Amino acid sequence: MEIIEKTSFDRIYAFQIALTVLKEGSFISAAKRLGVSAPNITREIQKLEDYLGVKIFKRTTRSLSLTAEGKVAIDKARIILNELHDLEDHVQGSKIVHRGSLRITAPTTLGQSILSDIFADYQIDHPYIDIDLRLTDRILDPIEQDIDLSIRTAYQLNDSSLYVKKLGKLPRVIVASPRYLDKFKEPRSLESLSKHNCLHYMRGSSPFIWTFSKKGKTSHIHVQGTYKSNNLPSLIRASEMGVGILNIPRYLVEKQIKEGKLKILFKSWHLEGHNIFLLSSKKPSTSKRLSSLIEFIEKKLENVVK
Repeated sequence: MEIIEKTSFDRIYAFQIALTVLKEGSFISAAKRLGVSAPNITREIQKLEDYLGVKIFKRTTRSLSLTAEGKVAIDKARIILNELHDLEDHVQGSKIVHRGSLRITAPTTLGQSILSDIFADYQIDHPYIDIDLRLTDRILDPIEQDIDLSIRTAYQLNDSSLYVKKLGKLPRVIVASPRYLDKFKEPRSLESLSKHNCLHYMRGSSPFIWTFSKKGKTSHIHVQGTYKSNNLPSLIRASEMGVGILNIPRYLVEKQIKEGKLKILFKSWHLEGHNIFLLSSKKPSTSKRLSSLIEFIEKKLENVVK
């Protein structure tokens, strides 16, 4: 005969409280968020720790953090609770408001410039979903890091066992400030770029080769310059101030172009640009929470990608 153990408390409720405590940063803040008393929070956490046989939180008068055992427990609990919410969504259909959490990673510059607003809008529309956004230029493993959705920019991705969706390309432009053009004149041919001070973004494989295409013709132009950086905002600012000519994703300088601070050069030529990819360790069809986020991102980026 199979025996099902019955606990004396609601473990799901206790783990939900623990996750809220972690998110809010204190027992008192969690109590306010949940509309219960602080002693109630303390009792539930104590029950959970007694049941697991480990301490979940390290508490001092000034801080609260997870123990090593607590981090393992909370990370696993998050997965289980998300699966439970997915099950409820599947069974109850559109009758239920999406719940759970979404852990997302995205490139720093793209995240700061565009994606942060998109995710904030999504959270406003879905207040019962917790967003954990991690902006980094490091590639995080979705499975090892328990990432629900990874957003990456690249020319192409290597073969992957992950769910991958390409949203489109990020258009690029060649720009320079009126100040620079007044002083050094506007280049009239691609080849003349070699005589100008071109700003270099020191990431990627070929910062000194700019690739142009038009009507089936491709030109690889070797450029040189005295200003290099691994930070795009610093290069944009340098270009605005008249330091040199910049090859940049258009979305990053749209405002400067409209305000006349930067002028687009070589408009008839197409520049090789990165694609935006969405990656996940699960198919969106298995999670309404994930599929709703992907649909939201696609709609918001319609006017950004080609």
